Amino acid sequence: MKNTALLQSLLTLLAAAGILWLAKGFLIPLAYAFLIAISLFPLTRFLERKGMGNVLSILLPLLLITILFGGLLALLGYEMALLSGNWPLLQEKMAPFFDEVHAGLEKEFGWTAEEQNTWIRENIEKMSENAGALLKSTAAATFEAVFNLIIIPIYVALLLAYRRKLVNFLNDIVPDTFREKLPEVLDDTIAIFGRFIRGMVVVYIAVGLLNTLGLWIVGVENPLVYGMLTAIMTIIPYFGIAISALLPITISWLETGQMWQPLGIIAVFSAVQYLEANLIFPYVVGRYVNINTLAAIIAIFLGALIWGVAGMILFLPFLAVFRIFAAHFPQLKPWSRVLGS
Repeated sequence: MKNTALLQSLLTLLAAAGILWLAKGFLIPLAYAFLIAISLFPLTRFLERKGMGNVLSILLPLLLITILFGGLLALLGYEMALLSGNWPLLQEKMAPFFDEVHAGLEKEFGWTAEEQNTWIRENIEKMSENAGALLKSTAAATFEAVFNLIIIPIYVALLLAYRRKLVNFLNDIVPDTFREKLPEVLDDTIAIFGRFIRGMVVVYIAVGLLNTLGLWIVGVENPLVYGMLTAIMTIIPYFGIAISALLPITISWLETGQMWQPLGIIAVFSAVQYLEANLIFPYVVGRYVNINTLAAIIAIFLGALIWGVAGMILFLPFLAVFRIFAAHFPQLKPWSRVLGS
């Protein structure tokens, strides 16, 4: 009997994972919107109680989020402008470096400059053959990002506008035995998402301080600025950390003319990012949302497997919501106990 129940649970989890993967294009922006809407709900409710209409109470918090994200994008653009402005100097520094690499390869391995250039040309030709697929995937990713930037605020506004209808709908469909507990579960859910945001803030501060310490050790000027900036820009997936890390790397190379400090910066950022993904984020945020570190790590890796970067961010708070939900059903309480911190 127990084996049958275990098999049913595993099949249910596999089916749920399959649905999440197949429908990720639709579910990811909706999940982000749900997270943002619940995080903004206390501010929306506060503005409504102060006499502002429903429309203003929803639009003002959304405007604050838009200004914040727009500021991050503007900062990213400013960093890119700084990098492009230093590009001619960077090329001058790179030329003798590559000459040394060519000479070293020829001396140590007998790989002549002509053979090296032939190898480079062949690989460039291979890359150009795949340029169509690369451009196609880049265009698809760009379209998806732009679409999400448009649709997520719309989802957030609609979720906040129709929240009472959604609560009434839940109240109508839940079993009678659970109806009395529904307000408590909803309040706990809102509190969990609020704690998740606070935990994320603590993570960014911790990552920024670790970046700062590492940059100070390798002798970078203004380590606090670069350390905190790189931590904050990780909010923007891929591009944020890449551009923010390139800035101190480029400037240190231009100022020192040596490779040891840029390599040290790369080592610092790589080590801190590894710690953040595998230890700091699961431990800190897990404690804020009352999920133990093991369950948090599993949720993050499963999220990455199914939804990529979005899953690493979203699966943990939704697992915390499931833990709250499970705590109110006798048959699901073992899940709540094993997930709890």
